[in-house]
Amino acid sequence: MCPEQLDAEAVRDDVALLLSVSMELAESLDVDTVLQTAVEGATHVLGLGSGAIYLLRDDELVLGATTPPLPADFPASLRRAALADHPHVRRSVESRTPIFISSVAAADLTPEEAKAVEGRGLVSLLYVPVVARDRAEGVLIVGTTTEKAEFTQREVDLCRALSVEIGYALANARLYESVEAAARDLRAAYDATLEGWSRALEMRDRETAGHTERVTALAVDLGRALGLPEDRLGDVRRGALLHDIGKMAVPDSILRKGDKLTDAEWETMRKHPEYAYRLLSSINYLAPALEIPYCHHERWDGSGYPRGLKGAEIPLAARVFAVIDVYDALTSDRPYRHAWTQEAALEHIRSRAGIDFDPAVVDAFVQRVSASGEGASLPAADRG
Repeated sequence: MCPEQLDAEAVRDDVALLLSVSMELAESLDVDTVLQTAVEGATHVLGLGSGAIYLLRDDELVLGATTPPLPADFPASLRRAALADHPHVRRSVESRTPIFISSVAAADLTPEEAKAVEGRGLVSLLYVPVVARDRAEGVLIVGTTTEKAEFTQREVDLCRALSVEIGYALANARLYESVEAAARDLRAAYDATLEGWSRALEMRDRETAGHTERVTALAVDLGRALGLPEDRLGDVRRGALLHDIGKMAVPDSILRKGDKLTDAEWETMRKHPEYAYRLLSSINYLAPALEIPYCHHERWDGSGYPRGLKGAEIPLAARVFAVIDVYDALTSDRPYRHAWTQEAALEHIRSRAGIDFDPAVVDAFVQRVSASGEGASLPAADRG
């Protein structure tokens, strides 16, 4: 085989190896996973026995990933170290070029550098800067347990290409984490606002103080017991917090009336799910949470409001909440009646299974209450 063919095959092999590592790096946006994939891929591509990635944090080096795993007695001081104590790393990062040490024994190492390589049993080392968008992010360190006279140009080129791939993967992972953190902060801000809205409503409708907090906790608990996925439970929580938000549009003369409501007043009160829909439907973030404010007064037999939904047409979150809402209402004192006992409330809910409530949800709720042993201290809801 002629030299040109050998060179072509070597290039193809290098491209295949780099592509393999690049694809692995692209599969994760978690910084720790990216770093571990990178260091394992680098040692595999170069056929070396040991590797580590240190990240730059101002004037410090912080260990990000290593292969093989560190020994139990690896000094903690070498997991986080001053850059000044590792001049070979500093020179590689500042010059943006790989630095090769063919023999650790013959090299002029600082005590800290010597301690690091001795702990890994290394004989030769290569420091490769990891750069992302013209910013030095850290250094890839690979080594052997036998002396290596020199790295070939092919290996140096592979190292440079790898460091670029690692840099981009690291930058993307960090960007993703920052976006995720911003999204979490935004969700927390939204949720704090929703809690404020629910407290404002309870301040207006004094007879239901504490109701929202209680039914929200129980709705999430029962939803989880019924198998709702975790990513849906956040919507259940938000929907429960806002279940009566439509009452903001109901006049005080009706909402705070101490006596029973007239038929006309009930007609107004029964519009609060529609008011909730009008208020919240234009907020994309709250769209998945609308099921409870809009549908928790629907009934299993189709006699509920505002749309007369029947059976499984009613969203599961709303079916769950309907049971809890009534339980809380019955077991709470109201100006127009005393609280029912837990036993009486559960008996009423059982009697309405298949009429007002989803029988499966009733069964799950009754089992949950019976198993809790908490008695009448379990939550309670309000009229309307």
